[in-house]
Amino acid sequence: MFRTKIISRYLILEFLPPFFYAFSLITMIILLNLIVQMLSKIAGKGLDPYLIMEFFFLNLAWITALAVPMAVLVATLMAFGRLSADNEITALKSAGVSLWQLIVPYLILGALLCYLLIEFGNRVLPDFNHRSRVLSGDIRRKKPTLALEEGIFIFDLPHYVLWAQRIDQRQSKLYSLVIYDESDPRYPGVVSAAEGDLNFVREEEAFHLQLYNGEMHRQDAKDPGYYQRTQFERSLLRIPAPNMIFEHQESGYRSDRELSAPEMWKQVQEMKKEGSKNRRRINSFLVEIHKKYSIPFACIVFVLIGAPLGVRAHRGGIGVAASLSVFFFLVYWAFLIGGEDLADRNIMTPAMAMWAPNALLGLIGTLLIVRTTREARLQDWAIIGRLFRKKV
Repeated sequence: MFRTKIISRYLILEFLPPFFYAFSLITMIILLNLIVQMLSKIAGKGLDPYLIMEFFFLNLAWITALAVPMAVLVATLMAFGRLSADNEITALKSAGVSLWQLIVPYLILGALLCYLLIEFGNRVLPDFNHRSRVLSGDIRRKKPTLALEEGIFIFDLPHYVLWAQRIDQRQSKLYSLVIYDESDPRYPGVVSAAEGDLNFVREEEAFHLQLYNGEMHRQDAKDPGYYQRTQFERSLLRIPAPNMIFEHQESGYRSDRELSAPEMWKQVQEMKKEGSKNRRRINSFLVEIHKKYSIPFACIVFVLIGAPLGVRAHRGGIGVAASLSVFFFLVYWAFLIGGEDLADRNIMTPAMAMWAPNALLGLIGTLLIVRTTREARLQDWAIIGRLFRKKV
């Protein structure tokens, strides 16, 4: 018993460093990909850095739910690869420890991570997904800030086009400016001024442009003979600019990814009472319910896959572990997405669709362990045979 505890502790310590390393690396890769995708939607909107950090922090929830099973696979591959490369598995086998006994501590770790992910998926992930969706909508509605550039036509103002020969960015002063006014389609106009002061009034959600020494030209689109020219020393032009200020809105609606499994199951029961018209929506909820348990369970399945592959790889390098992990995770994810689509179309039951990848990879992992154990026994008998022939 004492020897078993020492071996188990040693194996767990072998697992933890590559797990945290792989988890950090996978999280960073997915997060960087999200940043690149969102950069064009966020840039130029003048958002508070805190809001940007909050948005990416909220998205860390679903990234964590994906990164943990992948990290388990990478860590298991690296740990067994290192033990195999240094002949420690051979030494442990000579002491009477089988491959299955070596896998048990990792299965316990996988089961623990599975439980934690299930709790995370039902208690934390729904709220984070909800807040992320609401914040994403708020960011999408906010219009970009006004970028003033000398000698460049500015189209950011609704129904107005602005051009200035010279701009003082610090004091928001514009010199030798021209404004094309299309706020009234029947009476489009052109305003020119020697200089102007531009200020944004938050209460009105509008720009106030104080113009000096200029003139206004206006025509009637329906009457070509009508033309008006007005000179002024000072004139105030008010330009409405809705959604230039970031406004946080609340939303009581929650999609299936923003609910816990018990909450979704309650809605499923209510929809079943209403009849079969909601079959597609019921399947969508059932898919998400099973997904909240099938993806965490992949932590156990990936231990079954990673252990024999690590022994066969005979290397503990991150390159081999990463490439094999990516391959099997892509296979797993392809089956998961395909199953989700089939379940939504009522071709396959939600339970079968979400648990089929675990069943398939779990079976492959079990067969690999059995075959690896059998091959190891044959190698041991071959070594014994060679030693016997030498003595004879």
